[in-house]
Amino acid sequence: MIWLTIILLITTTLLGGIFFVLFRWAVKDGQFDDPEEAKYVIFREDEAGKGVKPQRH
Repeated sequence: MIWLTIILLITTTLLGGIFFVLFRWAVKDGQFDDPEEAKYVIFREDEAGKGVKPQRH
């Protein structure tokens, strides 16, 4: 029973460390710089294709 507790503690500590490192990497990479920007991405994509006519089949 004690071995199961030790294994669970080690596993959760390792997983927590991995997720913490991934979170720090995402912050350093700029993933959370501007969360409001995601709302406006769709409008920029539409503006980029304004000169293209839709094809009729």
